[in-house]
Amino acid sequence: MRVPRRVVALLAAGLTAGPALSGCATVIAGTAFPPGGPRTDATDADVRVHLADPGDDTDRIARNAIADVLTWWERTFPELFGGDLGAIDGGFWSVDPDETDPGDLPDGGCFGEDVADLAGNAYYCGEDDVVVYDRAWVAGLADEYGPFMVAEIMAHEIAHAVQAHAGIDAPSIVAETQAECFAGAWTRWVADGSAAHVTVREEELDPYLLGYLYFGDAAGTAPDDPDAHGSLFDQLSAFQEGYAEGPRTCAAFDRSRVYTERAADPSDGGDRSHREMVAGTDDLLATFWRRALTTGFPGTAPLGGRLREPAVRSVGGLPCPAAGEALDLYLCPADGSVRYDSAGLLRPAHDDVGDFAVTTLLALPYALAVRGQLGLPVDDPAAVRAAVCVAGWLAREMHLGHLTGTRLRLAPGDVDEAAVVLLRYATGPAVVPGSGPSGFELVDAFRQGFTDGGDACGLRR
Repeated sequence: MRVPRRVVALLAAGLTAGPALSGCATVIAGTAFPPGGPRTDATDADVRVHLADPGDDTDRIARNAIADVLTWWERTFPELFGGDLGAIDGGFWSVDPDETDPGDLPDGGCFGEDVADLAGNAYYCGEDDVVVYDRAWVAGLADEYGPFMVAEIMAHEIAHAVQAHAGIDAPSIVAETQAECFAGAWTRWVADGSAAHVTVREEELDPYLLGYLYFGDAAGTAPDDPDAHGSLFDQLSAFQEGYAEGPRTCAAFDRSRVYTERAADPSDGGDRSHREMVAGTDDLLATFWRRALTTGFPGTAPLGGRLREPAVRSVGGLPCPAAGEALDLYLCPADGSVRYDSAGLLRPAHDDVGDFAVTTLLALPYALAVRGQLGLPVDDPAAVRAAVCVAGWLAREMHLGHLTGTRLRLAPGDVDEAAVVLLRYATGPAVVPGSGPSGFELVDAFRQGFTDGGDACGLRR
């Protein structure tokens, strides 16, 4: 019910949008060129960024990204909307409120009366068909979440220009998540090695995804707020949907999507203690799986069989026979129980991320236990991804009100907490061993369960 909005310094070595930001470069002997070969920097002949500082890394990365985003849209816009995107007539402007001379800015409502009004922002303004960004602010985000943040901000704002040129008029939450989806589709094109100037590998996107801690709306924001951008998960999942399914899926965004953002309800009860969450999650998971097996949920037919409810035990209790190395969260193969380390994992995750982090983590080995009862593999990366998908499916049914009669309710911000705990905690070797996937892959598996329901989770033989 809370995700702390604080700096999370998780920078991936080698994450580049062109050459690395100064001070963050890591030289690794023998590192191969990215797909498509080495990259070159865009120049003013490719795209002009007004008032850009020739020696500024943020402006260089931004120009690289703008050039590649425009190239992608030259091909993509006719496929989606017919015709051509055309020029963004007002151009692209880099400003620094501490350095930019107001006299160097054009007149018009897109720049305001005071250059200080441009601080801490990047935006597309349709009045003058212009993209503006505060390079000092963008550089700070890159320091915290990796230099690809610069490129993605450019992709997002240019997507708003595309919406304007295509005549798309949608509520704010739809427009913002659609822009993020388009940015995700462009990122896949980059990751596939198609861009001339920008490069990123999928496994390097984990720190970028944590950037949604900054951009997501505060928990309890109403989805019909005229400035709503969507929750952390709404934005993150839109990015991943574009990445996985391409821009045509993004073009179809409307209010029919399942958004997790919703206004706060006084009956939500606030944050629960770690102990309450462990006990409540045991009851919640048993209720969920009994229904999943016997009656199903809307859109997901019953899986069949009956639940043999696994015990949920602290590793401080009875040891797991032949458990091997010390683990923080796992399925005990000897008796099919779910084991967790409270002090080493669940309590820190609860205190750091929020109470629903406990439910999300415990749902993983519990799902593996049920997979074993269904005769499905439980000890390979595909099984772990399927278990994470189930955690998303559980959150979906709670969000849609299909899972009632339990001690726990889903509150605003809970699904955000699920995504963050997967990124921060679930990739460690002591959490659900044998997983292997990156945080990006785990969150994408969660997204599939949340958006598509149980049939996305590979639970039928």
